[in-house]
Amino acid sequence: MELFRKLKRMTEPKETVFVGNLFFDVTAEDVQRRMEKFGVVQQVYIVRDNRGISKGFGYVQFDTVEAAARAVQGMHLKVFEGRRATVEFAQNNVNVHMGIRSPSRTLYLGNVPFDVTDKDLGELFEGIANVVDVRIAIDRRTGLAKGFAHADFLDVESAKIGLELLRQRRPHGRRLRVDFSHSSRLGSPAEKK
Repeated sequence: MELFRKLKRMTEPKETVFVGNLFFDVTAEDVQRRMEKFGVVQQVYIVRDNRGISKGFGYVQFDTVEAAARAVQGMHLKVFEGRRATVEFAQNNVNVHMGIRSPSRTLYLGNVPFDVTDKDLGELFEGIANVVDVRIAIDRRTGLAKGFAHADFLDVESAKIGLELLRQRRPHGRRLRVDFSHSSRLGSPAEKK
């Protein structure tokens, strides 16, 4: 317990705050609306499990440390959407928690339905330009899908547009986790632009 208290004290003020003890139906928009009274909110990230369901906590990144400090002071242990919220300075800024990678021509798609078919993939990528290749990860022992895929695009700009479009799609009602990836059959972005 003493070690936990020491670690907690070592967290230095930064632009990002941790927000915990949230009901699972609280959205990023709900959090942003409340946090905007403390300063300019740059982004809100609610942590979700592999099914896309909230884990009851997230991160809010403000434009200044002062705004984050006001949020910690004004919100910690205050009732928010029916629960007492835990609001503290985060260990890292929000981009570290989101796992945001630098743009590339390859996208990682997580939370892909295990029973996805070629027809489903066609519908998923309908209207998305410059897709060169889509690979569903398959377990070599069982021959079953692993629940993720990679999609290669012709160029980085096409991948950026594809990322935004794919984040809005819900194959079989599942919310995809989409990010840039650097595992590509086309080589690294530096090799081919």
